[in-house]
Amino acid sequence: MSGRALRKLREEREIAARKELEDSEEDDEEVDERKTGGAFLAMMDDSSSDEYESSESDEESSQNELGSSETDGTDKAIPATEENCDSKPATTDATNDKIPGDKEEDLDALLAEFKSTDGTLRVNKESDQDNCSWFQDIVDNLDPRDLDFEAVTRSNLHVGGSAVEDPVTGSRRSRQSYLFGAAREGWGRPPHYIGGGIGMKTYEDEKAQSLPFPYNLKVVDDDGDIDEKRDWMQFRNWYKFIYSDTYKKSLDLYHEIQQTGDVNTLALFIADNPFVPEALLQLAKVAYQTNRKQEGLALLRRSLWIYECSSLNSFLPQQRVRFFLDSNLQENKAFFDALLQLVKVSSIAGCMRTALSVSRYLLSMDPLRDPTGVLLIMDYYALSTMKEEHDIFLITMVESDKIRIYYEDKEVGNSVGKLLDMPNWAYAYAMALFRFEKSIDSSKSSVRNMTSTEALVSAIQTFPSIVEQLLVKNDQDIFGRSMEIDWPRLLNALRSMDSPPNNDSKYDAVVYHASKSACDLISKHFVERSCKLWAGTDILKWLHNAAVEAVSRGENATCPSKALQRYSRFEHQTFDTREQLLPDEANPLDPSLLAMCLVVDQNRRRFLRRGDRAGRPDPLEVLENQARNGARGVVMGGRATQQIDPDSPMLEVFLQSMLPWNHVEGLPPPPP
Repeated sequence: MSGRALRKLREEREIAARKELEDSEEDDEEVDERKTGGAFLAMMDDSSSDEYESSESDEESSQNELGSSETDGTDKAIPATEENCDSKPATTDATNDKIPGDKEEDLDALLAEFKSTDGTLRVNKESDQDNCSWFQDIVDNLDPRDLDFEAVTRSNLHVGGSAVEDPVTGSRRSRQSYLFGAAREGWGRPPHYIGGGIGMKTYEDEKAQSLPFPYNLKVVDDDGDIDEKRDWMQFRNWYKFIYSDTYKKSLDLYHEIQQTGDVNTLALFIADNPFVPEALLQLAKVAYQTNRKQEGLALLRRSLWIYECSSLNSFLPQQRVRFFLDSNLQENKAFFDALLQLVKVSSIAGCMRTALSVSRYLLSMDPLRDPTGVLLIMDYYALSTMKEEHDIFLITMVESDKIRIYYEDKEVGNSVGKLLDMPNWAYAYAMALFRFEKSIDSSKSSVRNMTSTEALVSAIQTFPSIVEQLLVKNDQDIFGRSMEIDWPRLLNALRSMDSPPNNDSKYDAVVYHASKSACDLISKHFVERSCKLWAGTDILKWLHNAAVEAVSRGENATCPSKALQRYSRFEHQTFDTREQLLPDEANPLDPSLLAMCLVVDQNRRRFLRRGDRAGRPDPLEVLENQARNGARGVVMGGRATQQIDPDSPMLEVFLQSMLPWNHVEGLPPPPP
C-alpha cells in the first residue's frame, strides 16, 4: 500500500469520526430557536458527505493540475541525442509516484495509527450502545423518508427520482427538508411563539411540572436499588408545545365556532387564520368525509408542517426514544390527533410503510401509555409490508420485553401487562417467527426465545377463540372432516378451554368480564384486519397442528390481563379500512370556501360579513363581536353596530366612521 493511499484512508477515517462527533453533539444540545429548513431533520444533515465530496474534489483537482503539468513537460520536442537514447527506461516502482515536496512517512507508524483509531471508534460505539434509550427498539432502523406520505406514494408509483447514495455511509439520503413532506408553494412561514404562534419548551423551564403516570413510578433494578437514570425520569427529555396570547385568542374563537357545528364558518375562520393546526385538522377530517381527499391531505400536511416549524431542534423522536410528550396536555393533544389521522389516511391509501413508520413515531413519544392505541394495529402494518426487516422489528419488540401496558384504576388498582397479553401481538409474533424461519437457513438462524410453533401454541392456549374466528373469516369449512384435518372436534375442545375459571380462588367476576370484553374487542379488530394473512394453505396447516398441540396439553385459557381494559375506550372506527362518507344531499361544505382555505394569504382582504339574504347575521361575525366585546367588558344586548372593513379605501373608511352606528375594529366604542 503506497503512502498516498494511506493518507487518503486516514482522511476518510477522520471525516467519519468527525461526523459521529457532530451527530452526538446534535443529540445532546438544547436549542431554543428553529431551523430555517425544519427542526425535525437534524439527523439527516448532509454536512459530512459534503465535506467528503469537497475534499475529494480538491484532491482530484490537485491531481489534475499535477497531471497537466507533467503532460506539458512531456509534450515538448526532445532532441534525439545519444544521452537521451541511452537513458534508462522509467520504472514502475512506487517511489516514482511521490508528489514533489511530500515528506517520507513511515508506513508502520501509519498502520499503528489506524489500529489505534479503529480501537477508539469501537469503544465509542460500544459505549453508545450502552447509553442508548430504554425504548430504542421502537425506532431502530426507522427510515425518516417513510414518514412522508406523498413521497412514499410517488415511490410506489415510480414517479420521479428520490434518493442519492451517500459515498461515506453507503446509505441513501433524500433531499427533503421536512419530516412529513416539503412545504407547498405559497405556505410561507408560520409565526413563531414570539410573533403570535406556537413554540416548544422542555420541563426544565417549568420546575412545577410533574411527570405523568406511569413515568413517575420508581424503577427498581436487579440489586433492589432505585434506578434514577431512566430516560423518562429526566425533565430535559420531556417537551410541550406552548401557545402565545395571540394564538390563544384565535383558539378560543375556533372553539366557539366548533360548538356551532357550522363547517362553512370554520372554513372562513381558516381563511383568515391559516396557521391554527387544530382548525386545519378538523376541516381536513370533514374534507375526507365529503370525499375531497386531495384537499383534506393538503390541510392535514399543513397542520403537521406548523408543528414541525414550532418544535425545537433537539426534539428528534424518530432518531432516539429520549423525547417524550404528555398526550394529556391540551397543547400536545392536537399533535397526536394529527399524526393519528395521518396513520389512518396512509392505511386507507395502502401505504403501509408510512402507516407503520408514523405509528412507531407516535409510540416513541409516549411508549408506556400508548395514548392513540397504535399497538392495536401496528402488528398488522408490520406484517402487511411483507418485508423481513419489519418482521424482525416485530420480533425484537416482543422479545425485548420493554414495552408494557399500564392501566390506572383508582378503585381496583393499577395493573401492568406485557405485549403478549394482547391477542393481536401474541399471534403476530408467531407469524413473524414463522416467516423469519422460512426466509433463512436453520443453520444461520439466530437464537430466539422460542420457535414459531411454540409461540403459536402459547397464543392459542391464551386466546383459543381466535382460531375459529380466523377460519370463519377466511370462509373455511369448519364442519367437514378429512384424513389430515378435523376442525369440528378441535374447535369444540378450544371452546371448552375458553370458559371462565370459576374454581380459581382469585376469580373476580366483575374484573374478569371487563377484561374479557376488552380482549374480545381487540380480537375482533385483529381478525378483521389480519385474516388474509392467515389464509394460506401452509399457514392453515401450521395453525391446525399448533391447535392440536395446545389441546393435547389440556390446559384452560388464563384470565385476560386487567391492563387490557385501557383499550376498551377506543372506538372500532379509529383504524377503519375506509372513510365514512356523508351523503351527497347532506354535504354541508361549500367547495368555494374550501378552495379559499387552501390558499395561504395573510394579507388577504377580509370579507364584509353582513349576513345572509334573509337578514340573519353571519355566525362568524357574531362570535367575533362576542369575543371582542367580552374582552372590553361590554354587556351583550346593547345597541347594534356595523363593522367597517379597515382594508377599504381610506376615504371610504373615514366617511363611514363618522356615522354613529358604525364601528372600526380595534377602536373602543363611542361614549354613551
